[in-house]
Amino acid sequence: MINSINGVNQSKLKPFDIVSARNEVADYWIAENNHSGLNVSNALDSILPDAIILNPEEARKTNNLKIIGISIASVTVLAAAGIFFVLRGGPKGVAKGFQVLRNFLERKVQKSKLTGATASGYEYLLGKADYLLGKAQAINNFTTIKDYAFKRLMYGKNSVGKYTKKIHKGITNMFERLGLKTVSNSYAKAISKFSAMSDTNKQILSELGKSGDLSTPVTINDFTFPKSTWLKMADDMSKNIDNLLEESFSGSVRKSRYLKIKRSTKELEQSFDDKGPLWFLSKDTLNTFVADTTMLPKKLKIQDAIKVAKYKISHSTRDLYRDADDIIMQISSKLGFDDSKTFESLNAVRENFKIFVKTGEVDAKKMSEDLDNLKNNVNSLSFNKTETLEMINELESLYMNYKKGLVDNILDIYKVLLPKEKYEKVEKEFQSAVKSLNKSIKLETNDFINKSRDLTMGSAPTDVLTVLGGFGTLAYYLGKSDSAQERTAITLKYGIPALVGIGVSLYGNARLFAGSKSLLFATISSFAANRIGTIANNIYENYLKKKGKYVESKN
Repeated sequence: MINSINGVNQSKLKPFDIVSARNEVADYWIAENNHSGLNVSNALDSILPDAIILNPEEARKTNNLKIIGISIASVTVLAAAGIFFVLRGGPKGVAKGFQVLRNFLERKVQKSKLTGATASGYEYLLGKADYLLGKAQAINNFTTIKDYAFKRLMYGKNSVGKYTKKIHKGITNMFERLGLKTVSNSYAKAISKFSAMSDTNKQILSELGKSGDLSTPVTINDFTFPKSTWLKMADDMSKNIDNLLEESFSGSVRKSRYLKIKRSTKELEQSFDDKGPLWFLSKDTLNTFVADTTMLPKKLKIQDAIKVAKYKISHSTRDLYRDADDIIMQISSKLGFDDSKTFESLNAVRENFKIFVKTGEVDAKKMSEDLDNLKNNVNSLSFNKTETLEMINELESLYMNYKKGLVDNILDIYKVLLPKEKYEKVEKEFQSAVKSLNKSIKLETNDFINKSRDLTMGSAPTDVLTVLGGFGTLAYYLGKSDSAQERTAITLKYGIPALVGIGVSLYGNARLFAGSKSLLFATISSFAANRIGTIANNIYENYLKKKGKYVESKN
C-alpha cells in the first residue's frame, strides 16, 4: 500500500458529507428558479408560448380558447403549488434558505478571524441568521404536527379507520419504494462504473506487463520496487476494491442499513406517541426541528460507518482537507477576535493542510510544531479550553492517521507508469466512478433518511393533496365552460397536461430527484400530454363534424 503517512484510525471521522449541497426533496417542483433555469411559467410557455396568462374569469372575456385554457392550467398549477407550499415545501424551503445563508456567514466570520480581518458586519448578520434559522426550523414542526395529526386521523379505530389506515399505508409504502428505487438505481450505476474501472485495470496491467523489463526498479512516493511488484500491487488493490464494494454497498448490506433506518423511524414515531397532547407548545418546538433532532444521532451513526468504508476505497488529500477545514472552522468559532496568537497558530496549521492538498506532502516537523503551538495557546485560554483541545486532538488525528484510499493508490502507480495522455483518461474514468459512489451514499444516508423521517410522520398522503387540489381547481373552472365541446377541449389540451406536470413533479419528489431534473421531467411530460391532448381533441372534433354536432370553437 502506498501512503503519505502510515497507520489508520478512522474512528473519529465526521459524518459523510462529500457531495455538494442540493435542494430539499420537499422543494423540488415548486421552486421557481433552479439549476436548469426553468420555472412554472416557463413550463407553461413551453406548451403555449404565445398565450397570455390571465385570471380565468378575465380570460373568458377574450373569447379565445387558447387564452382561457392556459389561464385555467396556470391557476391549476399555482393552486397545487400553493397547497404544497403551505403543507410541506414552504417551511422546509425557508429553513433551507436560512441554513445556506447561515453557513455562508459562519465561514466568512471564521475566515476573517484566521486572517485578522474585520468581520463585525458578518457577525451581526450571523446572529440574525442564527435567530431566523431557529425560528424557520421550528416552523417545520407545523408540517410534522399537521402530517402526524392527519395520520392519526386516518389510523382511527372506528370501522372507517380500518380502510383509511390501509390507504395511508399504501400511499406511504409506494413513496418509500420509489425512494428506495432511486437509491438502488444510483448504486447500480456506481457499481457498473467500478466494474468498468476494473476492466480498465485488467487491460492496463496486461499492457504494462508486456512492455519493458518487469525487473526494472521504479520509485513511487519514495518507495522503490521492481515494476512487476507495482503491477501486482495495483492488481491486488483493484481486487480489494471489488471486495469492499461487495462488503459495504451490495444489496444485502444496503438492506441491513435500511432495516436500521426503519428501526430509527419506528423509534421516532414512538417518541411522538409518548408525547403529551400539548407537546407542540413546549420550548423545543419553538427553537428546533424536533423530528430531525430526534433522528440525528442514528443518522450520524450510519453516516460515520459508511464514510469509513468509502474512505477505504477512495480518500484523497482533498477529502482530508475538507474534513480538517470543518474542524478548524469549529475551533475558530470557539475563539474570540482578541485571541490573535491562537489564530496565528491555527491559520498556520490550516496552511499546512493546504500545502498537503497541492503537493501531497507536508513538512511533518513544521506541522507538529504548529499543532503544539496551537495547543499551548489554547491552554492559556480561560474558556472553551477542554472542548477546543479535543477538537485539536481530532484535527491532529486526521493528519497523523491519514491514509490514501485504494483508488488513489492505484492512480499514483499509473501516474508514473503510464504516458500522460493515457493517465489523464484513466484518472477521469476512476474519478467518475468515485463521484458516482459519493452521490449514491448521499442519496442513501441523507436524502432517503430524511424522506423516511417525513414518511413516518405521515407526509405522503398530505403531499397527494396537491394533486387533488389541482384537480379540484381544474374541475371548478371547467364547470363554467359554455359547452361540453369547450370543456373537452380545455381538459385535453390544457387541464390534463397541467395535472400531468403536477403528478410528475410529485413523482420526482418521491424519487429524490434534484429540483432541476424533477422540473425538467414535469415540463417535458406536460408538453407531451399537450401534444397528445391536442391530437385527441382534433379527433373528437372531427367526430362531431361528421355527426353534425360540431360548434365553431373560439379562436
